[in-house]
Amino acid sequence: MKRNFLIALSTLLAVCGCSFLESFPDGSYNEDNYAEYPTIIRGFIDKAYNLRPSSYYNSEFLGMDACTDDMMFRDKSSSVRQFGIGNAHMGSNPLANVWDRDYEAIYYVNLFLKDDLGRKTRYLVDPGSNEVLQKCLQGDAFGLRAWYGFNLLEFWGGEGTDGRLLGVYIPTEPVDVATYDGADLVRPSYDESVKQILADCDSALKYLPPANRDQYLQGEVFHVTGAIRYRALDGVSIKALKAKVLLTWASPAFNPGGDKSRWEMAAKAAREVIDFKLTKETGGLNPKSSFMWTNPNSPEIIFLGNIVQNSSYETNFYPLGFGGSANIAPSQELVDAFPMANGYPITDPASGYNKLYPYAGRDPRFYANIFYDGCNVIRNQSPYTLMYTFDVADGGKDAPGGQKTSPSGYYVKKYVSLGWNPNDVSIQTAQHSIFFLRWTHMCLAFAEAANQFAGPNTPVDGLTAKEALAYIRSRKVNTGTEDENGVGAAGDPYLDACASSKEAFDRLVKNEWRIETCFEGIRFKNVRRWATDVSEINVPVSGVSITAGSHTYSEIERRSFPSLWMPIPYKEMRLASGMVQNKGWEDWK
Repeated sequence: MKRNFLIALSTLLAVCGCSFLESFPDGSYNEDNYAEYPTIIRGFIDKAYNLRPSSYYNSEFLGMDACTDDMMFRDKSSSVRQFGIGNAHMGSNPLANVWDRDYEAIYYVNLFLKDDLGRKTRYLVDPGSNEVLQKCLQGDAFGLRAWYGFNLLEFWGGEGTDGRLLGVYIPTEPVDVATYDGADLVRPSYDESVKQILADCDSALKYLPPANRDQYLQGEVFHVTGAIRYRALDGVSIKALKAKVLLTWASPAFNPGGDKSRWEMAAKAAREVIDFKLTKETGGLNPKSSFMWTNPNSPEIIFLGNIVQNSSYETNFYPLGFGGSANIAPSQELVDAFPMANGYPITDPASGYNKLYPYAGRDPRFYANIFYDGCNVIRNQSPYTLMYTFDVADGGKDAPGGQKTSPSGYYVKKYVSLGWNPNDVSIQTAQHSIFFLRWTHMCLAFAEAANQFAGPNTPVDGLTAKEALAYIRSRKVNTGTEDENGVGAAGDPYLDACASSKEAFDRLVKNEWRIETCFEGIRFKNVRRWATDVSEINVPVSGVSITAGSHTYSEIERRSFPSLWMPIPYKEMRLASGMVQNKGWEDWK
């Protein structure tokens, strides 16, 4: 254990330097006296926070969406694209780095928690302030272990090759998985993993403030907690995490016995977060207001990552004609999932959909998320000048097959800053962050769980599934330069029709999950927790070609996975003799 601590400490200093740790006197630390340096101890928590990703454009988020029917990578040789079409091989697992990162973060928080080290450490001179900081850091440690543990469970929990529903190994002692011999590393049952994560959540709630807002402080300690901890965990984010854990546990893939009480617990957990954001936060959320992805201070956000300011989204999403590489593209299936402005799906005769003009009269969320043929990029600042027009038809500059153009004929608009123009003398960039937990997620989680437990119209803790979904469908949508009314702003007959049956409402909720959270990496996990057979995720992914005003849709590729479950990284299977691989990946051992 001492050896592992010194390895961790050396790594911490080498990788992070003075980014969050103060400099040390020569020869200041060893296994006998490191506890005398409180900045080192606090640094374990800071390191775990800093390991969080800061962009959706990576293998964990947009990459996994490109392994569903929502997106695809342009580059055919991409390891993620090859993984999604069934050409995965042991040496190029696109999520191997996520496995390593999550265990690294858990290692650091376990060092902090070992023998109650972090709770006993004195950080500040003032006793009252020190007590507040000790509690917050202790809550952070339990919360981060739950956070990273659940991320591991979402990706790698599943049916093992031995037929059991298995979870993931979540250490509660400081085990350095990177150097550990793995002899005792075995997977618990899925239910046991859930139990441990929920227990860590409950432990975190004992220490964390209700929310990282100054009005919740007890005493004048603004230099310790409150808004200064805006990007850290708090009580409401832990409760939102619990809601996600319970929702996944209740889902068909992980609830083979159909235990309805799990749906009830998930609904009640999500309901508590919804109510908190609506009623208890000063200057809290207005459910009818639009949401801006370039605003890390939005009251909708429950938990966010580090804030960065660059042009990575623009350069990866736009085509070559507007300074980008079109590295990742939305699918026709996702485009078709967006309803019309009256809320009806395009397949419903009441929608008014015209196949000759497929992009006209659509749900404003379509215009907020997708660039398509003929649409304009308008600068979002006065005088709102035209910056670019997409030309996909008749072999235009943005048509599939061109240099650095989308293979599907569509481009990602979500996350893009409409103040960015590669032709400006001084290019403006916007702030970005991953919004790990949002109020929208909780409304969708509640609507799904409450419907499964009680149906669309029966209240659960005073709210119905239909009412929760109405929040989402009726809110305003910012499409770039203005807010537009949502599909349910003036009544929602399609929602009313779907609320007549549990099954129809479930289909609607799943589609709302899809379009509301597109490009957030959520669909990859959702379709797996909803499915009972691999055929439900092995589906075609298509695009459009436009010639003389005629739209032709054709399959570009097909998802191909051997099972619903992800492969445990090959190196872990070699390291840990007792590790059970997931079904479908028997050769990865």
